[in-house]
Amino acid sequence: MRVVSLGSVRGAPGVTTSSLLLASALGDAVVVEADLDGGVLAVRYGLGREPGLTTFAAAGGDDVGQWTAHAQSAGGVPVMVAPDAATTCVSMWRSAGDRITRQLVAADGTAIVDAGRLRTPVPLVAASDLLLLLVCPLPEHLVALVHQLPALRAAVSGTVGVVLVGDGPYSADDIEASLGVRVLGTLPDDRNAAEVLRNGGSRTRLARSRLARSATALAGQIDLALDAPLVKVAV
Repeated sequence: MRVVSLGSVRGAPGVTTSSLLLASALGDAVVVEADLDGGVLAVRYGLGREPGLTTFAAAGGDDVGQWTAHAQSAGGVPVMVAPDAATTCVSMWRSAGDRITRQLVAADGTAIVDAGRLRTPVPLVAASDLLLLLVCPLPEHLVALVHQLPALRAAVSGTVGVVLVGDGPYSADDIEASLGVRVLGTLPDDRNAAEVLRNGGSRTRLARSRLARSATALAGQIDLALDAPLVKVAV
């Protein structure tokens, strides 16, 4: 699989919502929960805690296509749910993270990894072909990005890019010039559309929203970035 991870460095800029929209737009993708604070998709969509990452980790084996047996549907998007307790998540990734990563990397398709608030990247995030940091273009978010960007670049095997969420005083050009990191796209802070996605409202209404259209455009940029990887910038 191609591995595209989404995470934040501060606050809650909609990582889970963006992961679902991108997976839907990419078509061949599964959302994998890798937030060490615990998964939320099972609770949000009324899914079981199994099947999911815990059953996938326990199954082992060499069948690289077996992940499909451990995925559920969240509004039509395949998802591999994580435990909702932080301690259980940390234990699972510590004991089985390398095995989960090997199995998924060897499979076909695209893994959209919901990494939540990034601290120490789990093995699957470290194996990312592309790590996208969702950042509000506000001073406090950009300061957090400045502090964390070098460590994240060192921890991830692929490249790191930024997605701007909502409005702020800093443009994509400002951020690229000052931080030396590519801004792949922008997403509006569209809470109404996010609620439609969360609560299973009208898919037509969602598809027409600025958020969904922006996510589709971002999916195109991701495809381009994966076909022609971004150049790592030395800092």
